[in-house]
Amino acid sequence: MKNLKQYIKEEITRLQETQYPAPPEILDALKNKLKMDPIIRYVENLKAVNSIPPSYRIFLHNGEFFDIIYEDFSLLVKVGSKEYFLNDIDEKNYAIKDINRLLIGSKVKPEGEEGEEDLEGDIPDLPPPPPESPEEEPEV
Repeated sequence: MKNLKQYIKEEITRLQETQYPAPPEILDALKNKLKMDPIIRYVENLKAVNSIPPSYRIFLHNGEFFDIIYEDFSLLVKVGSKEYFLNDIDEKNYAIKDINRLLIGSKVKPEGEEGEEDLEGDIPDLPPPPPESPEEEPEV
């Protein structure tokens, strides 16, 4: 009985982790509309999101992500709190700029390295001031 329970758990896990090919309209949007060709250069992972309307989360190599959402008449790209329809040329160009900002904006820390990230424009830490020498009291 214990082996059957273990087998069922393993089978459920295997089925949940099955990888499926990405929908062609999402790949087309990434390659042609968002100018991310070759996709493997920019995208680390793509994951379906359980949402209404259906959407996909695109994970970039530097740890950032954005969403592509199916709408009635167009695909919608959501970068942070901003939303852009891909069928509108101006909005598509703004989406490309925002995704480019995601790609170059933050840097991935090497594994095992801890501490704060260095951000552009930060003032480097200055060395502490030298210790003050105690003033000698004049002898009377």
